[in-house]
Amino acid sequence: MTTSGDPAGSPAEGPRSEALCREVRRSPVIRQLVPMEAGIGWPLPVPVVQDGTPRVYVRLPLFVMRPDPAGGADLFPPFATATVDWSTRRLVEYTDLRFKEPHRSRAEWSRPVGRFPHPAVAGLTTNAYRDLRTRLLTLYDELLDELAHGRQPGGGARPGEFGGLLTRLLEPALVPHYRRLAPKFLGRYLPDPHRPDER
Repeated sequence: MTTSGDPAGSPAEGPRSEALCREVRRSPVIRQLVPMEAGIGWPLPVPVVQDGTPRVYVRLPLFVMRPDPAGGADLFPPFATATVDWSTRRLVEYTDLRFKEPHRSRAEWSRPVGRFPHPAVAGLTTNAYRDLRTRLLTLYDELLDELAHGRQPGGGARPGEFGGLLTRLLEPALVPHYRRLAPKFLGRYLPDPHRPDER
């Protein structure tokens, strides 16, 4: 995940996508509508062309994290998304998925679907996890900048590194929910919908 409910202690410098998440957390709309214990998930790019000009927006899944006294936290499905203009950093949309998708039982959001940390990162030290997280967010910055200039991210090592880090760091229990929110993006960087650890 990109951030927990508590932004305190976050470094003043770092990836712009990380700073964007902190700014979203502090926005009046989010502070009014989103519980402090909610987590902000990994960014989902939304590239568009408006009046012939490429733009990219960043959709951020919001989900509840319930700390476990024994360690770690229970994860719940995303209940909302916040969408931000990558170039202006302005919040352009807040969507409550419980309202937008009334066909889904409300009980779905009240049951945990997984745990943090998940097996792929459980053995890491806190610093090692933060280093991987920072590296992935730095690659997010590069990807979002490419999309903002109307360019599809090219081949080579960086897209492979991005996909590898996203595969490792994205909580497996949340992958199906990310696929629902951004099927094209997840289809490119997590192309196998039947990963053994995905449930």
